Amino acid sequence: MPKLSIVIPTLNEEAYLPGLLESIAAQDWKEYEIIVSDAGSSDRTVEIARSYGAKVVVGPRRGPGYGRNRGAEAAQGELLLFLDADVRLPKKDFLHKAVQEFEKRRLGAGGFYIRAWDGNLGHRLLFLLGNVLFWATQKVDPHVPGWAIFVRKELHQKIGGFDETPAFREDHDYINRIRPYGKIGFLRTGPIRVSTRRFAAEGTFRTLAIYLYTELARPFGRIPYERFRYKFGWTEKKKG
Repeated sequence: MPKLSIVIPTLNEEAYLPGLLESIAAQDWKEYEIIVSDAGSSDRTVEIARSYGAKVVVGPRRGPGYGRNRGAEAAQGELLLFLDADVRLPKKDFLHKAVQEFEKRRLGAGGFYIRAWDGNLGHRLLFLLGNVLFWATQKVDPHVPGWAIFVRKELHQKIGGFDETPAFREDHDYINRIRPYGKIGFLRTGPIRVSTRRFAAEGTFRTLAIYLYTELARPFGRIPYERFRYKFGWTEKKKG
């Protein structure tokens, strides 16, 4: 039985998924399984996932929370690592060190600091500012982005997984519900690499405005994707 289950929700990710799967395959620690939870891709996403030996779960187009939950249901590991397809793992010892640190600190759930692997200088600086926010709030109001969440499977099950409503801040809601049952922290292992594709697709200022709006609105509940015509799924042909 694997120690770790890596769960990747996808929808039309043929341009990005190979880069993530290559970075996982390059790891020098192999006590993991990969589960791709696909939401009905019309491109080669499922074919690519299977070619890398991933277990594939296919479901309806219901958003990333639904996909993560279906992937977690198929998981065999005692630890879950939810990753978005545009993430890239850094050094070959990343997974091993991350698992060791997670266990040593006895975390219930955790996130990672980030670095952009594409985009311009402005985007990279915005990611650095994001790291400052993650560090500053982790003990009082942890902001663990959904592109990379480390969690114990027992806690995921205890809280009933992610809210499956296709709305913003499902990651923050998830972490808040875990907080009463386990310690939350950002791992010093990393940082992971994340794409700036959302800035490219939505526009930098629009994306920042959405993030700010949803952050201020958090106390009043989650905001449906439809309010901002926010898309789940990708079709652009970008590689990395």
